[in-house]
Amino acid sequence: MEEFEAHAKERLWELSEALRTHTWTPHQLRRVWIPKPDGSRRGLAIPCVEDRIVHAALAKVLYAVFEDEFGPDCYAYVRGRSALDAVARIQREARAGPRWVMETDIESFFDTIPRERLMDKLAARIADGSFLRLVRSIIWSGVLGERTESEGVGVAQGSPLSPLLANIHLAEFDRKVGAHCSLVRYADDMVVVSRTKEEAEAAREKVEAALKDEGLKMKPRKTRVVRLEAGVEFLGYRITGWKVDPSAKAVKRLQEKVRSLTVRHDTRPLKEVMSRVMNVVRGWSQYYRLAGKSPVLWNVSLWLTHRLQAYKVKHRWHGAWQRHAPYSMLLGLGFRSPYALVVHGSR
Repeated sequence: MEEFEAHAKERLWELSEALRTHTWTPHQLRRVWIPKPDGSRRGLAIPCVEDRIVHAALAKVLYAVFEDEFGPDCYAYVRGRSALDAVARIQREARAGPRWVMETDIESFFDTIPRERLMDKLAARIADGSFLRLVRSIIWSGVLGERTESEGVGVAQGSPLSPLLANIHLAEFDRKVGAHCSLVRYADDMVVVSRTKEEAEAAREKVEAALKDEGLKMKPRKTRVVRLEAGVEFLGYRITGWKVDPSAKAVKRLQEKVRSLTVRHDTRPLKEVMSRVMNVVRGWSQYYRLAGKSPVLWNVSLWLTHRLQAYKVKHRWHGAWQRHAPYSMLLGLGFRSPYALVVHGSR
């Protein structure tokens, strides 16, 4: 980024000319492995800075062309919609009475999108051959040091363009399933809310058939039909009837992050550590604000309080916490618990 920025004007001019004269070609992508909570790894394919600029520019053009294709059931990468909107939608469905849900996600979603079928969907609305050839060259650009066994499938996850291409590919699926079911989809995660178990089982069959038509398939170990009251984990929330709480995995990830910032042998002053911790806590609380007066938020707040008190005192004696790191001291240093941030806001 710094190298490109140092000569940004010249580099952008050269890039513009290469695109205008059709001489620009994409570079190979760089593989980066991201650990997942279950212990496995997600493989991202990262473009270089110059390619990311091109990808982002193409995404702006394509979004304007295909925006009306993204129906009301799609909540990822659509302007004016968010993950919290998707969770709130399921909440509204739950308030209508007892509900059954079918939850699933797509097996290796980005890695299994059929490229030719995706290009056909783009060509249905775009007649400019040079533009389509540019998109094709990006989709078919390989990963540095890797040999692709099946070159006919896969869109690089890690590009600014790939989420939009994924939505374009699934737009027809959304219409097909949404016409018969109450579908809520966020990228490859989806929930279908039904009135009865029989309707939920039928929805599972519809989703499976519609995905097969798009060259995709459901992930069996993530697919199930349950009563909503039994609890569904979706986008970091655990949804149980009218009630939504941060999931156990979300709480664990927050605690692991805070532990890494409050190692007891650290000698930094509590005020400095507090600033870093609150950056994490504010973002986490903002996302989980739908939980309201949740007991989970209350317990997380107690845990955070004790963790910060133990960091200050450097041992686990509860009495010493009260003498040397009272709650009033934490408040004076800027501490606000997740429960307070969600229930009382900035007050």
